[in-house]
Amino acid sequence: MSDDVTNEPLALLVRELLMVRTEGLSPPALAAFISGWTSALELVARTDLTLPGANEELRGAIARVVGCIEREQRELLSDEDDAS
Repeated sequence: MSDDVTNEPLALLVRELLMVRTEGLSPPALAAFISGWTSALELVARTDLTLPGANEELRGAIARVVGCIEREQRELLSDEDDAS
Protein backbone atom coordinates (compact mmCIF):
# COMPACT_ATOMS: atom_id res chain seq x y z
CA MET A 1 0.00 0.00 0.00
CA SER A 2 1.71 3.20 -1.09
CA ASP A 3 1.01 6.64 0.33
CA ASP A 4 -0.69 7.89 -2.83
CA VAL A 5 -2.94 4.87 -3.41
CA THR A 6 -6.06 4.36 -1.35
CA ASN A 7 -6.65 0.90 0.05
CA GLU A 8 -10.25 0.50 -1.10
CA PRO A 9 -11.28 -2.30 1.31
CA LEU A 10 -9.87 -0.31 4.24
CA ALA A 11 -11.54 2.86 2.97
CA LEU A 12 -14.90 1.08 2.81
CA LEU A 13 -14.44 -0.34 6.30
CA VAL A 14 -13.61 3.09 7.75
CA ARG A 15 -16.64 4.65 6.07
CA GLU A 16 -18.88 1.82 7.28
CA LEU A 17 -17.60 2.02 10.86
CA LEU A 18 -17.87 5.79 11.04
CA MET A 19 -21.32 5.94 9.45
CA VAL A 20 -22.80 3.06 11.46
CA ARG A 21 -21.34 4.17 14.77
CA THR A 22 -22.25 7.84 14.36
CA GLU A 23 -25.71 7.50 12.85
CA GLY A 24 -28.30 9.20 15.02
CA LEU A 25 -25.84 10.57 17.56
CA SER A 26 -26.57 13.93 19.10
CA PRO A 27 -24.00 16.65 18.34
CA PRO A 28 -22.27 16.27 21.75
CA ALA A 29 -22.16 12.47 21.40
CA LEU A 30 -20.84 12.77 17.84
CA ALA A 31 -18.10 15.15 18.99
CA ALA A 32 -17.15 12.74 21.78
CA PHE A 33 -17.04 9.79 19.37
CA ILE A 34 -14.88 11.65 16.86
CA SER A 35 -12.57 12.79 19.65
CA GLY A 36 -12.17 9.22 20.89
CA TRP A 37 -11.67 7.89 17.36
CA THR A 38 -8.99 10.52 16.72
CA SER A 39 -7.26 9.78 20.02
CA ALA A 40 -7.20 6.07 19.20
CA LEU A 41 -5.59 6.79 15.83
CA GLU A 42 -3.01 9.04 17.47
CA LEU A 43 -2.18 6.23 19.90
CA VAL A 44 -1.78 3.66 17.12
CA ALA A 45 0.41 6.10 15.17
CA ARG A 46 2.83 6.44 18.09
CA THR A 47 4.73 3.26 17.29
CA ASP A 48 7.79 4.72 18.98
CA LEU A 49 5.92 4.26 22.25
CA THR A 50 3.50 1.43 21.53
CA LEU A 51 5.94 -0.80 19.61
CA PRO A 52 9.41 0.38 20.64
CA GLY A 53 11.12 -2.74 19.27
CA ALA A 54 9.36 -2.71 15.91
CA ASN A 55 11.44 -2.42 12.77
CA GLU A 56 11.08 0.50 10.36
CA GLU A 57 9.14 -1.59 7.83
CA LEU A 58 6.41 -2.33 10.38
CA ARG A 59 6.35 1.27 11.61
CA GLY A 60 6.04 2.49 8.03
CA ALA A 61 3.19 0.08 7.32
CA ILE A 62 1.32 1.23 10.41
CA ALA A 63 1.88 4.87 9.45
CA ARG A 64 0.43 4.20 5.99
CA VAL A 65 -2.65 2.46 7.43
CA VAL A 66 -3.22 5.31 9.91
CA GLY A 67 -2.79 7.81 7.07
CA CYS A 68 -5.38 6.00 4.96
CA ILE A 69 -7.82 5.92 7.88
CA GLU A 70 -7.30 9.63 8.54
CA ARG A 71 -7.84 10.49 4.85
CA GLU A 72 -11.08 8.53 4.76
CA GLN A 73 -12.25 10.15 7.99
CA ARG A 74 -11.56 13.63 6.59
CA GLU A 75 -13.36 12.81 3.34
CA LEU A 76 -16.35 11.31 5.10
CA LEU A 77 -16.68 14.17 7.55
CA SER A 78 -16.25 16.67 4.72
CA ASP A 79 -19.00 14.89 2.77
CA GLU A 80 -21.24 15.07 5.86
CA ASP A 81 -20.58 18.82 6.20
CA ASP A 82 -21.41 19.36 2.53
CA ALA A 83 -24.68 17.43 2.91
CA SER A 84 -25.81 19.58 5.86
